[in-house]
Amino acid sequence: MKIWKILSPKVLAEEEKPDNITTETQAKVKITQILLTGEELRTYCGVYKPKYPVVPGRFAVGVVAEAGPGCLNVEKNTRVYVHDVTPCGECEYCAAGEPEECTDTKVAGLNRNGYMRDFVVAEESDLSPLPPSVNDDEALFIGVISVCEEVIARLNVTKGMHVAVIGAGELGNILSQLLIYHQAVPVLIDSDEEKLALAARCGIYYTLNSDAELEENINRITGGRFASGSVYCSFCGLPSDLPFSITATGGTVVYAGFSFPEISAQLKTALDKRLTLTAVTNDYSNNAAAINLLVNKAVNLAPFRIQKRPVADADKIFAAEAEKNEKGLRMNYSILNML
Repeated sequence: MKIWKILSPKVLAEEEKPDNITTETQAKVKITQILLTGEELRTYCGVYKPKYPVVPGRFAVGVVAEAGPGCLNVEKNTRVYVHDVTPCGECEYCAAGEPEECTDTKVAGLNRNGYMRDFVVAEESDLSPLPPSVNDDEALFIGVISVCEEVIARLNVTKGMHVAVIGAGELGNILSQLLIYHQAVPVLIDSDEEKLALAARCGIYYTLNSDAELEENINRITGGRFASGSVYCSFCGLPSDLPFSITATGGTVVYAGFSFPEISAQLKTALDKRLTLTAVTNDYSNNAAAINLLVNKAVNLAPFRIQKRPVADADKIFAAEAEKNEKGLRMNYSILNML
């Protein structure tokens, strides 16, 4: 079985290693596609200072090649989403039978090996069977949608509620689409006009440039009330205290992402306005809901035009994206074909 490992910053290597089922409730999955995001790039570049070597690849789909006799929901040839976040099984919450409250979740490609490999052996509980109406490209976004759903729950979204979403990358775009699905009114903010134009093609009506007129425009859209809640998307490149000035007194600010950089923010405005600050990351409790949202076409991914690349070009892909990152350019999501 072939595995791709990051041995040290900017060093990607291949190796052969067998991986076989060891318990009755495990399944062996042939990985068919993984979603390349900024997470893989930051691990490759050493931003997170992970414990090398590490297998990258957080979001993956595949086909069950072999299922243990104790598996009830998957069998050979079942298409599955392989969970990107799993409970540790050891903390006090896991021991008490409350894994959704786990305090030390294991994240693929970060603090446990990811899915950039031919096969992976996983517990059946860490696999979500995919319905025929959800294709593999869409299924790669289940983890992204799961995080977005937790953000929406944390905001306690209601019909007609104005929510400022800061950062028009894939996460901010999908979150804004889901806010519309939940009958809220997102206002998507970024300095990148191309990303804002893409958001408009995805059906997001209010898109604003983060310029000097931002507060005035937010004030106009919300009828002078400002946003009831705001979401700051990790690694969006905008000031981390931007939500404070555009969120209404007593509102909620959520910092959302799959990881967070070192940031600092002036809190006086947040304190004066009695804002509630919270964060959402590495959520896995909404995977089933995410699949249902994809079935119901709540998210339009077609305008993203996500590029597919062969795993044979992995070295070139990582090196090219690292070079772009050094120039201050954001990485667009892409799909790595593992077949």
